[in-house]
Amino acid sequence: MNVKPQAPGQPVRRRHFSLATTGLLLGSGLFLNLPGNAHAEDRYPVKPVRLIVAYAPGGSTDIIGRLLAQELSKHLGQNFIVENRAGGGTLVGTESVVRSQPDGYTLLLGTPATVITPMLHRQKTYDVLTDLQPVSLATTQVQGVTVSPSLGIDSIPELIEYAKKNPGKINFASTGSGSAGHLAAEALSDAAGIKMLHIPYKGTGTVLADLVAGRVHLMMTSLVPTTLDHVKHGRLKLIATTGATRAAATPNVPTVAEGGLAGFVIQTWTGLFAPAGTPEHVIARLNQAMATMQREGIIQKAIESQAIDVAVSSPDDMRALLKKERAFYSDIVERTNAKID
Repeated sequence: MNVKPQAPGQPVRRRHFSLATTGLLLGSGLFLNLPGNAHAEDRYPVKPVRLIVAYAPGGSTDIIGRLLAQELSKHLGQNFIVENRAGGGTLVGTESVVRSQPDGYTLLLGTPATVITPMLHRQKTYDVLTDLQPVSLATTQVQGVTVSPSLGIDSIPELIEYAKKNPGKINFASTGSGSAGHLAAEALSDAAGIKMLHIPYKGTGTVLADLVAGRVHLMMTSLVPTTLDHVKHGRLKLIATTGATRAAATPNVPTVAEGGLAGFVIQTWTGLFAPAGTPEHVIARLNQAMATMQREGIIQKAIESQAIDVAVSSPDDMRALLKKERAFYSDIVERTNAKID
């Protein structure tokens, strides 16, 4: 390139001054602090991200986690890899995230158990409000009040009437002491002013088999395809759902509130968490990707048949939900003395 020589006494051209200044700033290390130049550490993500699911593979939470990882990978340009770390009522997986570096490369797909589990352990574990940083709500899902046909009950009013006339004769199953289904059934008992005997199981499959056989009477559970199939073929009765409105998947089934227990609403949920102390720009980037995912509706189409809705929130709204959930469940855990160790 030919450059015209500068005439003596002529002012220095702006272009030459800028190049010279840039060289000085680069040499001093100050260039990275100029406005408009992103810091290297602000670029997120620059490597694969682990998404911890504190459940065994194959369940509804695992399925949601894999759909979520797929969409986040697409929107953020790095692989989000699901890692199942089950054990301790979700304690193993959750604490592994709490102990990880707060850099956005280890995340947790949490559930109500993320709030409940610390209440069930006699030894101090983690604090959901101080040890984890909420990113966004991901999904919400109602529960169904399912009963054995052998009980001869078709509605919430009939359940309440029978339970009051036959105190202690109705039992309910759950997948374990302190599980979401256990505490939801206890909440139903409290709201209705009835008493039901809790029978904890170790797995959903066994519960459903005994419910169909009439060995247990009632279970509150998510509307997963297996449960809905039993309902469709008359092996179980779905007498109510726990949402504020009827579930789109079961529009002919009334809510518990419609059955006379006004204000009774319980939803399970999944939500994205990072370790406490994760930089704000990382949380914002993840939250933005979640909002984009919701607008596109791909995950919603994949899960709506199970009465699950994609429900993205701000980190602050998610934190407010956690506070309400902890207050709600702590009262039931204290009353029932539910423990898992």
